[in-house]
Amino acid sequence: MKPGPPAICTGTVVHRRTQPQVHQFRYPIQHVWVDPDEPEKLTGQHPLWSARGFSPARFRRSDYGIASNGSLGSEVKSDLKPVLGFEPGGEVRMVTQVRRWGWLFNPITLFLAWHDDESNPVGAVLEVTNTPWKERHRYPIALSKSQSGYQASFQKVLHVSPFLGEDFVYEFSMIDSDSEAFYKIDVVAPTGESIVRTTARMQRETASRKLLSDAVRKKPFSTRQVSAGIHSQAARLLSKRVPFVSHPAKREAA
Repeated sequence: MKPGPPAICTGTVVHRRTQPQVHQFRYPIQHVWVDPDEPEKLTGQHPLWSARGFSPARFRRSDYGIASNGSLGSEVKSDLKPVLGFEPGGEVRMVTQVRRWGWLFNPITLFLAWHDDESNPVGAVLEVTNTPWKERHRYPIALSKSQSGYQASFQKVLHVSPFLGEDFVYEFSMIDSDSEAFYKIDVVAPTGESIVRTTARMQRETASRKLLSDAVRKKPFSTRQVSAGIHSQAARLLSKRVPFVSHPAKREAA
């Protein structure tokens, strides 16, 4: 898997829960693959895309990372230094949604970092935003090469869903491909059983004026659809009597 040029990634996310009730849903997604410090290489190809001000499709720096400005790539490399034992010196790419008509909700943004081999990323940062609190947490991980791609395991920290606690482990895997942006995240219980699986499979196509135009024309409200879909599925989990897990802050107050 090489960093490559800016790209549009179009595909589907599938969520499947097995406990305490079986529940599955899918929704279409459209992400961008871009150097986080040079979004203009993508947005500059079309007048309806921007990294500087309001537009139908907008990359806004403050929507990502811990700081509201500065280098996102440097943040990623700094986050990875403690887990890798060195600071990556190569390219950085991110797979994320951008604002559509002013609205954005990103359940997950994936950053990938390379070092001295442009064919193999050495680490990743998973930036997760929870529902409905809109809190942001970053998980820096070292990537291990597997038979089909890359993998990593790490402890769940952020209270992501009001239907799942924190006593779980994430198992992350990603295929080694220059034409797909595919990753899978399993939420694994202490017993070793996978409770929730999220699979994102997208075709990665080098950005062009036509692709950027189609993205705005065919999927103008894609970020609102993702947000609405997640909240509607939460209502379905309630109807299935899946236990509600309150936010840690409320548990501490109680």
